[in-house]
Amino acid sequence: MMARSLIKLLYLFTVLLLTAGSVQALTGDGGGEWNYSSTLYAQDNSGVDLSGYQINILLDGSNFDFTKADPQGKDIRFESAGKQLSHWTESWDQAAATASIWVKVPSIKAKSESEIKMYYGNPLAEDVSNGASTFELFDDFGNSRLEFTKWESQTNGGGQLGFSSGVCNLIVPAKHPNGFSVIKSKKDFPINSSLVVKRKKVSTGEDTRGPVLQQGFVDPQSETKNWILLQTEQNNEAFVTWTMKNYKANLRYNPWDLSDVNVQNNVWYISETAWYQEGEEINKVAWFKNGVRDPRMDVVSTEEKPYVPGTKMKVFLKSNTYVEGSPNTGYMSIDYLFVRKYIPHEPTISFSAIQTEEQPAEIIEEIKTPELVLPEGKVLSVRYFDVEEYDDTILSRFNATGVNMVFLRTTGDSIWKSERFIKTAHENDIKVYAMLFIPEGTNATSGKDQLLSTVNAILDYNTKSLSDFDGIDITLDPCTEDTEQACQDNMLLLEEVRKTTTDRIPLAVDMPASYDMADFTKFSDNVDLFVFLAYDAEDQLDSTNAVADALAPKMGEARGADSKAMIDLMVSHLPAENATTSELVGSLYDYYSNDPAFTGIVMTLESDYSQMVPMPEEGSAQEEPESKGIPGFGILSVVLGFAFMSHLKKAKR
Repeated sequence: MMARSLIKLLYLFTVLLLTAGSVQALTGDGGGEWNYSSTLYAQDNSGVDLSGYQINILLDGSNFDFTKADPQGKDIRFESAGKQLSHWTESWDQAAATASIWVKVPSIKAKSESEIKMYYGNPLAEDVSNGASTFELFDDFGNSRLEFTKWESQTNGGGQLGFSSGVCNLIVPAKHPNGFSVIKSKKDFPINSSLVVKRKKVSTGEDTRGPVLQQGFVDPQSETKNWILLQTEQNNEAFVTWTMKNYKANLRYNPWDLSDVNVQNNVWYISETAWYQEGEEINKVAWFKNGVRDPRMDVVSTEEKPYVPGTKMKVFLKSNTYVEGSPNTGYMSIDYLFVRKYIPHEPTISFSAIQTEEQPAEIIEEIKTPELVLPEGKVLSVRYFDVEEYDDTILSRFNATGVNMVFLRTTGDSIWKSERFIKTAHENDIKVYAMLFIPEGTNATSGKDQLLSTVNAILDYNTKSLSDFDGIDITLDPCTEDTEQACQDNMLLLEEVRKTTTDRIPLAVDMPASYDMADFTKFSDNVDLFVFLAYDAEDQLDSTNAVADALAPKMGEARGADSKAMIDLMVSHLPAENATTSELVGSLYDYYSNDPAFTGIVMTLESDYSQMVPMPEEGSAQEEPESKGIPGFGILSVVLGFAFMSHLKKAKR
């Protein structure tokens, strides 16, 4: 035990030595270095902790020297607390010395400020601006068709969708009293969301009024239940109103002619519909044109008139004809759109003085990471082992990579310590399963009492807590030599667990690579979800073909038993941080896209694998130094490795 402690101390000391003086790691350097930096501060004005919030940084000649940066702003980077931040450059005009950049900040504490470092001045840098990793939903319509993973569409009366040069057109080309073209997001969003659309109205027929345009939010199940839609009509969109319905309160609201867009036909502008909550659950909406709020469009729900619904909704855009059937043909053009988080009192951005000294930033080679698009209804999960070290940046990283479920290592002592993590995860639409291990040094039979005690404690917690566990995951012992006996023991244990839960909470079971699914088929009625491990102590499957071939019998048994199954991969990084991981995970979703048994993927970080197996008894010949999961899934060790390699590269130069 003392030897393990000394090794841990030496490791931590090494970490401190390597990280001391390291500024950060920036991607896409192109072989160059960043020569300048500025410091800016995001001050919270809402009084609540913000997580994964998108802030808008406006640059001009008073706070930024455009002559020091790339003419298109390709070399802009942002960093906070040693982590590079996702950003998207909305506009950059060097001649006019103006720019608008959105940056996703991991966390801003209530009534506090977060320091952000902005780097620039690298003429070789590549453009890493990425809307998909910055916003809750983003589309610049770069493809020649609608992305089916993001959108669903509907047309009527000759309506159609058109795509050209990165623009999506919602077209109503024919005279028809109910002709329309609609796109609706597959993902739904909670209140405190804002839809931003760069759009224009184009009239093509004899009726210069053109089509009626709508943008906003609608109910996920039925557009006729709840909606919040901005509607514009007439020439120059001079007639602007809201159309709302709150199904729960059985109320509709259609205030007429509240404002006007006053933008000529075929001219771009930015329309933003903000839907938010303020005070004691008071729902509100607001409208912004080109970033400026129009107070005439403010709507506030009251107890007497709760016009604004508060349930989750989907993004909705529509172009349609007038009801009298006038030949008002035309379309809504959409250059780009995004959904961002929104609070009424947004953070204030302030700048320090411009710095022109060279910055000793550590540079790593860029890894081109393709966007991972999660198929509708599928799960992307990750194992997390140390809730006591949790901070909001962890969930921000999960959001960035598309994670919607976490398997959280849980013991009898850590259950209530998990409440804040679970509550924040739920606010980010992430489910949390309690991950339970058969006690080390025991088997399913002798460890039954301890495991059942923890299960009962979780059920008790769910009756009293602010945020329930969404399920329980039982991790079976992958190191048992007598697999046949282990299967028998574990089936008995799982029967006891199911009797204890009595269907009050879903049950997932991790199946080690050595286990035969056929042994568990007769027990499948008592398991809601099987998780097949694609690795063991000796082998790690790291290609789509290898995973599919190895798991084919188990997936076949799952299909035959009408069961649901996930695949557990061991990976070195999360998909948003590594191209290889992103490609592997994405290709497996494609491979199993039509498999009725396949539910999704679980990711186990290599740095955390030691926690998936029981540690050997102290003093045994196989004893290895203790490996405690580093908060953030061992990414610190990854960054250290990159920093060390960068140091070697610079030394060689």
